[in-house]
Amino acid sequence: MEVTAKASKSLYDVMVVGEYYFDLIFRGLPDVPKIGADLWAKEFEWVPGAAFSTALALTRLGTEAGWWCAFGNDVFSQMIIEEARREGIDEGLFIHFQKPWRRLSSAFSFTHDRGFISYSEDRDPSPLPADLERIRPQILLLQGFSLAPERLALVDAARRLGIKVCSDCQHIEMDLSAPGLIGALRQIDVFLPNESEAKALTGESDINVALKILAQYCPTVVIKCGADGAIASENGQIYHVPALAVDVFDTTGAGDSFNAGFVHGILHEPDFYSALEVAVICGSLAVTGYGGRNLPFHSDLDQYRRRRAAI
Repeated sequence: MEVTAKASKSLYDVMVVGEYYFDLIFRGLPDVPKIGADLWAKEFEWVPGAAFSTALALTRLGTEAGWWCAFGNDVFSQMIIEEARREGIDEGLFIHFQKPWRRLSSAFSFTHDRGFISYSEDRDPSPLPADLERIRPQILLLQGFSLAPERLALVDAARRLGIKVCSDCQHIEMDLSAPGLIGALRQIDVFLPNESEAKALTGESDINVALKILAQYCPTVVIKCGADGAIASENGQIYHVPALAVDVFDTTGAGDSFNAGFVHGILHEPDFYSALEVAVICGSLAVTGYGGRNLPFHSDLDQYRRRRAAI
């Protein structure tokens, strides 16, 4: 097995660490898939998904982003790489395996939510970067939350170098009682779960209570609330930004796009509310097309901004 990764730059604003998924999206299903039922979708598309959406959103917003991601010699990996090149996503941190490295996901998409059937060629996670000091981004953006020793070591290395660590949650099957989970949260600067994840972690049905609990362990907590926008706590101050009024087409990739908007915002916006607003703009526009294809460019942001005070 050969692994290659070469940074084209010595410094990025953001380093995204996360896998690609080749998303097959089925829309217009008459019902949720069931055993023994043959369902026909009215529409179908394939799109690059998962951390691709994050890297694409950052690229369109004009943030210098490197994407640490593994690819194989299979057709799915190569199609994702071709799409990355077409979109101008930086390839400097790509890892190339001389073997198949397929990540596939079939999404059955409804306007209110979606479900997935996924496959990973090798259930072992992609190798994590070991040379943060050379790359030295301002922000390390992690696709999911994990208690794996390698992930904890990466977070620790970033903190020692003064790199801000932002982490998504991604449906971890744990709650705050899990050994080591609270300690790991304390090492993260920004935690970005969605509403269902925040409730599952805390055991609370009220999202505002869940936010206050998580904010005890992480200085900045941002919770994605779908059609209700987002709520956040930043050093004790609570914020809420409503979602844009858009026609929902497909929710796949909305959370990944939101994360990118927020990270871009904390780098370039004048205050926390504005950063959260950019995140909501990205998440809202992502649902208006397949898999986040309708992500905004930086020049698009001003037409969607609405000023509100913190609460």
